[in-house]
Amino acid sequence: MAVSDNPSIISYRRAAIAAGLLIYGLIVLGGVVRITGSGLGCGPSWPRCDGQWFPPLDLPTLIEIGHRWVAALVTLAVSLLAVIAWRHHRDNASLRKPASIALLLLVVQVLLGPVIVKLDLPPAVIVVHLLNAMVLLAVVVIAILRTMPGLPLQSIRVKHQDNPLVHGTAGFGFLVILFGALVANLNAGLLCLGFPLCQGTLAPPVIASAAVHWVHRVLAYALVALLVVLVARLERHAVPATRLVRNAARAALGLALLQVAVGAAMVLSLLPTGLRALHLATGTALWVALVVMAYLSVRAAPEAEGREGGRAGATDAVPPSLARDLVTLTKPRIISLLLVTTVAPMFITPAGMPSLALVCWVVAGGYLMAGGANAINMWFDRDIDLVMTRTRTRPLPAGRLPAWAALGWGLLLGSLAFAIFWFRVNRLSAWLALGGLLFYVLIYTMWLKRSSVQNIVIGGAAGAFPPLVGWAAMTGRIDLAAIYLFAIIFYWTPPHFWALALTKQGEYGKAGVPMMPVVHGDQYTKVQMLVYTLILVPLTIMPSVFGATGLLYGIIAALLGARFLWYSVQLLRETGVTPTAMKMFHFSLLYLALLFVAMGVDRAIPLGRRGQQIPEIIILDRPDAALAPDTGRP
Repeated sequence: MAVSDNPSIISYRRAAIAAGLLIYGLIVLGGVVRITGSGLGCGPSWPRCDGQWFPPLDLPTLIEIGHRWVAALVTLAVSLLAVIAWRHHRDNASLRKPASIALLLLVVQVLLGPVIVKLDLPPAVIVVHLLNAMVLLAVVVIAILRTMPGLPLQSIRVKHQDNPLVHGTAGFGFLVILFGALVANLNAGLLCLGFPLCQGTLAPPVIASAAVHWVHRVLAYALVALLVVLVARLERHAVPATRLVRNAARAALGLALLQVAVGAAMVLSLLPTGLRALHLATGTALWVALVVMAYLSVRAAPEAEGREGGRAGATDAVPPSLARDLVTLTKPRIISLLLVTTVAPMFITPAGMPSLALVCWVVAGGYLMAGGANAINMWFDRDIDLVMTRTRTRPLPAGRLPAWAALGWGLLLGSLAFAIFWFRVNRLSAWLALGGLLFYVLIYTMWLKRSSVQNIVIGGAAGAFPPLVGWAAMTGRIDLAAIYLFAIIFYWTPPHFWALALTKQGEYGKAGVPMMPVVHGDQYTKVQMLVYTLILVPLTIMPSVFGATGLLYGIIAALLGARFLWYSVQLLRETGVTPTAMKMFHFSLLYLALLFVAMGVDRAIPLGRRGQQIPEIIILDRPDAALAPDTGRP
C-alpha cells in the first residue's frame, strides 16, 4: 500500500523536509564550529552566550551562536513533526514512529550540547554528538520517504537477493563516518600525509591517532569498492522497484568518489578550512544517499521479470551466509541495550570521564561476552527453538549450522572477551563479565528456564551484570552505587519480559517453558508486573531525591517511570492479551536505555546535585585501582 496525498500527509512531509534540511545544515555548521575552533566562542555558558542572549558578535561568537540558533530551529521543526504525527497520524505507526524517534534523538542531541560546552569540548562526546545527529537525520529522511507518493509504506516480506549487501554497505558507510569523526576530533588530519598511501606506505602507522586516520582511509576505499560491486550487481535487475535502489546506489557511488577526491585535496593542501567543511558536507550527503538506498531496498520486490541476460522467473531468495548466521547467534539487537547499560555507568563513577580507548575496549569485550552467552543459549535451546514460531528460523533449528559450531563459537567469543577485559581493562571487570555469562548460561538457560516460574526473575539477574562491568572497568572496584544500578535492571526485567511472554504464551506453553502467563494466567502476571513496576519507578527516582544525581536525571526518570507505570496499569485494566503488552515491551527497551543515558548526561550537567551520598568501596580489584582508572591495563 502506497501513501496518498491529503492535507495532513502534505503537512507531515513539509515538516519532515524542513527538519531534514535544517539538520543537514546543523551538521555542517557544527563542523565549521569545530574546524574554526569556535566551540567555546560563547564561553562555558549554555544556552546563553557569555551570559547574554545577544552578545557582541566577533567571528567565533557569531559561528557558535549561529549553530545554537539553527539548533533551536531544528528543535521547532522536529517538535512540529511530532505534533502533526500524534495529532493526525496516531493510528499510523509508519508515520508516528519515525517522528517520535526523531523527537527522542533530538532530546539526546540537545542534552549533549551543554555537556560538550561545560566539559571543554571532550572528543568522545563530540563524536557521539555527531553520530547522534547522523542517526537523527536518517530517521527524518525515512519520515520523508514514507510520505512520498508511489512508495509502499510497508517493507516487502521476501527481499531481493542483493538486499543484505545494500544494508551492509549502508552500515559500513556509518562506520566510515565514525572513523572520520575520530580523525577530526583527535586532530589526526595531518598525521597521514600523502595520497592515496599514508606516508607513502601500506603499513599502518605506529602512533595510535595516525593509525585511526589510516583506518579511515582504508575503510573509505573499501566503501567505494562495495558501492562499485553493488551498482554492478543491481544493474542485472529488471524489476522497476529495484531500479530505484540502483539509482540511489549510483548517487551514493558518485558522492563517495567526490568525498575521496575532496579528502585527497584536503590532505595534500594541508587541511584548508573550506575543504574540511566541504568534506563534511559531502559525507553527510553520502550518508543520506545510503539511507535512501537502504530504505528503498526493503521495498523492492524480488524479481518476477527475470534478469537481463538471465533466466526469467528466477527467485531472489536470500542465500545462506555463514557470516550472517554467526552474527545471528550473538543476538546483536539484544546486545545493543546491554552495551548501553555497560557504557553509561562508566560516565558516572567517581573516576571521572573515561578515555575513548577504554570505552572501545569495554564495548568490544562486552559484545563478545554477551554474544558468546547468546550463542551457547541457542545451542542449549535448539530443541525448543524448533517448536516456537519466532525462533524456528534461527541457524540451528533451521539446520544451517551444526550444534557443535554454535557451542564452539560461543566458547570462542567468551574466551576472547575475557582476554580483552583481563589484558586491556582490569581483572575485576573480566571476572564480572565472565560471571554474567556463567549466570545466564548455567543458572537461567540450563536450570531455571525450564523448571521454575521464577525463571525470568532470578535468571534475569544475568542482564544486570553489565553496569557492574562498566563500573569496575573505570574504578577497579564495586561500590554500592554500582549495586544500585544492578537493582534497577533486576526489577525492570520481569515487567519487561513478561510483557513479551503475554503475547507469546501459546508458544511457550507448546515448548514446555513455565513462563508466568503459562502457569498462572494473564491476570496474575499483570498484577506481578504492576508490583515490580511500583518498586522500580521509585527506585530509579531516589538517587535524585537523596542528591546522588541531579534534578535533570530526576525529571527524566520521573517522566519515563510515569509512562512505564501507565502501561502497567493500562495492561491490568484490559482483558486478555492486547496490543498494549507488545507496546509496553517495546517501550521498556527505550525506557532502560534513556534512563542510563540520562544518568551520564546528568553527571556532566550538575543541576541540583547536593553531592554524592552513596558510600563507596565494597570490592577492590587491587589497592591502587582507584588511583589509575583509565590506564586500560590490569
